[in-house]
This record gives sequence, structure tokens and C-alpha cells, in this order.
Amino acid sequence: GLSYKQDLSPQWSVALMLTRPFGLEVGYDRSASPLLGGTEVKLSTRELQGVARYQFNEQWGVHAGVRLQQSHGSVALQGLAYGALNGYRVKFARSTEPGYLLGMSYERPEIALRVVATYYSEIKHRVKTTENLWPGATQTASTSPQTFNLDLQTGITPSTLLFGQIRWGNWEQFQLRPHAFAAATRGGSLTDLDNSLTYTLGVAHKLAPQWTGFVALAYDKKSQSMPLSPLRPSSGRQGYTLGLLYDNQVVKISPWVSYQKLGGAEVSTTQVPLAHFGENSVKAFGIQMGYHF
Repeated sequence: GLSYKQDLSPQWSVALMLTRPFGLEVGYDRSASPLLGGTEVKLSTRELQGVARYQFNEQWGVHAGVRLQQSHGSVALQGLAYGALNGYRVKFARSTEPGYLLGMSYERPEIALRVVATYYSEIKHRVKTTENLWPGATQTASTSPQTFNLDLQTGITPSTLLFGQIRWGNWEQFQLRPHAFAAATRGGSLTDLDNSLTYTLGVAHKLAPQWTGFVALAYDKKSQSMPLSPLRPSSGRQGYTLGLLYDNQVVKISPWVSYQKLGGAEVSTTQVPLAHFGENSVKAFGIQMGYHF
């Protein structure tokens, strides 16, 4: 992602951000599973946000902005588990639609306290859709979920900071019902996601005047609905992230590494479990860089 922030006055500031908020890529090896082999899904989003913030005083501020979200993707259902839909393919063309965000903040600089609440609206798309079981193109309605973030931090000691986040996502409203697929499944959706609630808690400690180390834990609750779709073969998550921050007041560089434990799940195309996915893990690393001028 990319972002740019500009202070216009002691009260006003603006920011422009380019992000990739949601995405999914799943593929089953054709030679490994006669039931699901060849099933693939690729969904991608990009979002441009323009945000303005007004600071009433040293403690209180509000922010609001507009969002322009673009999404596209494709799904292929392959394998004996899909019955008459074995070989079904659908492609969703690029769709770009607007949304908004609203929020407020409270700060106590003397104790490094900062609480920020931000609401991100749902974004409704009408996507040009091409299915191999239907002649010509149709339109599929979908809704990117509304979300709510509560971010907080507070100083514990002059050199130690406690930080965290609670993030809620209304994923149950994200449905994909292409014309031919919905007709064959009596109104069924390609997606069956649950609402999500993600908790993050971390500690940052100043190691030297320009160096800070941090560690963070993240937790997603395991889904209560089983079996799950083959397009989401895991449930629940525990994440552990370790990183450093170098800041000389002009340049900021923050490398990090992360280990994520993904919960197991039963998957099926019906209500009868067809396969079991055990616990798995993800290792990731990244770097964030900033320049002040």
C-alpha cells in the first residue's frame, strides 16, 4: 500500500491512501483429490481513500472520507463433490464503486493515550458476470462488508507502550449469486462467510533513542458453523508478530516477521462433511517505510 499525509493547519490534515483490503486465492491440486481437484477461486480488491481530519483541541478530533473500491475475480468448481456443477466456471469483471468512512479520536499526549474509532461503510457492487453455463453476460449484485475498527494505545512507562485493536466485519452480507449458479442451487451463494471479530494486543518498548521493538498477538474466533465451503478451508486464527522500528524523525523503517496458526475445519458442498483440514500455519514477513518532509 501507499499513503500520503499533509497538515494544512494546526486543526486540519488530509491523507490519501491506496490499499488492498480484501483478497482470496485458493487452488486444489487436480491430481490430489478427485472430489475437489481443480477447484479454484481468485478474488481481489483495491481501494483508494481520501480522508480529512479536524482536531477540536488537544484531546478530541473527528475524521471522515470517501472510498473508491475496485473488485474482480473468478471461480472454478471442479471435482465429483459438485455433482451437476462439476466444471462450472464464472468470471466477475472489474467493478468500481464508492463508499465512505467516519470516525473520531481522543488523545492524552502526556500519557501517550490515543483511542480511535472508525466505521467503514458497506460498498454495493453490480458486477458484469460471465458463466460457462449461461449464454452472454449477466449482472451479479455483491456487497463488500461494513466494518468497524477500535484502535487504542496507552503508555505503561516512559519507554513502554501498550496497543491493541478490535475489528468487526459484517461478512455475512457478502453474497455471490451468479444467475446460472443461483438457478442450479435454488438461490445458493458461492460464499458462506461468518461475521468476524478480530482482537489484537501488543507491547512496544524503546530500546534506544531511535530504536523500538514490538510484539503483538492476534486472535480470530473459530467458526461455529460446520461444515464450511471448500472455498474457505480453515477456521479461527492465532497470530504472533515481532518487529522493530527505526525512527530518526525523518525516516521510519519497520521490518517485521509473523507466524500465524490457522484452525482446522470440516469442508463440504452439502451438509455432510467430505474432507477434514487439520491445523496449518503461515509464516510472513514485511517492511513498512515512511519519509517525513
